[in-house]
Amino acid sequence: MHEIQFIENSAQLPAEWDSLADNYFQQRKFLIHAEKYNPCRQRYFMYYDNEEAVAAAIVYTIQLDIFTYLKIKSPVKMNIVGIPCSVSGQGIFGKSGAIEALKKHICEAEKGLVVFLNLTEKPTESENSTGKTLPTIILSNQFADWNDYLASLRSNYRRRLKQINQENKALRFEKKPCTDFIPEMYNQYLEVYKRSSGKLEKLSFDFFKNLPTEFLLTVCYLNEKIIGWNIALEDNNIYYFFLGGIDYKQNRIYNTYLRLLSQLIRDGIERNVALIELGQTAEIAKMRMGGKPETLYMEAFHSNRIFNKLLKMSSPMLEYKRKLENTNAIKDKTL
Repeated sequence: MHEIQFIENSAQLPAEWDSLADNYFQQRKFLIHAEKYNPCRQRYFMYYDNEEAVAAAIVYTIQLDIFTYLKIKSPVKMNIVGIPCSVSGQGIFGKSGAIEALKKHICEAEKGLVVFLNLTEKPTESENSTGKTLPTIILSNQFADWNDYLASLRSNYRRRLKQINQENKALRFEKKPCTDFIPEMYNQYLEVYKRSSGKLEKLSFDFFKNLPTEFLLTVCYLNEKIIGWNIALEDNNIYYFFLGGIDYKQNRIYNTYLRLLSQLIRDGIERNVALIELGQTAEIAKMRMGGKPETLYMEAFHSNRIFNKLLKMSSPMLEYKRKLENTNAIKDKTL
């Protein structure tokens, strides 16, 4: 017997929810944080088969530009099946067959536009609009240490990385708890957000300031001035780039973003994790450091039949189409 349970808020999520989750961002602890500090009418679904939880989904509602990848102003209120904080994890998870059944139920239960983001499997539903979304960039950590990583890079990428990280006594990096997050850092996050080509929700200052203790803040100082930062998370043998901020004027001089990114890779190598997930932005820069793109998909449905047909016809305008260069930054060890 199949049953689908609707859950109004994260505090009511049952214990078995976390057993279905693929990653930290899908788990109750983080969803409670996101709901408290980034409220966007979050609600949850659980699919049961003979009283066993087999699939779950997170839904939230915000207004976004539907043609965001074409940089066309096109604000539409949409119900997103995803994680409400701009990470690459998908918002629906569990057993494959049950996921499809739950997707169908959500399309019936939610009125208006429904968008499933960051799906790891290519959608097969022919009636819905489907396509690619931003890929996430993954670096497989096969390295003994930082020097081994540098040696594994092809010479032109190794030379470039050494130039990026050339010593500068005016620069220093400091690791801090997120409770040390300050308004200056938040303003730098807003600068990144304004320039983002794939905008989702704009997070609050308190969202960053009150992140769970698992999150680690790394700050780049020019003398005593903050010129950039990022936040990372280690979970289940994966080191995640989460979010960051940059002083763009100083970035042009000091390559702050790339220095912070390479520092994050170094941290992941030193932590001996299996994977370093570098996220969905600045794909080229991350691939030049050895990351590989992992294709992610989206699927969209509208409860109005006419709008849904128009949505289907507009599929090519909705998906992410950037052609990524074939960097092959890491030398092939079989050669």
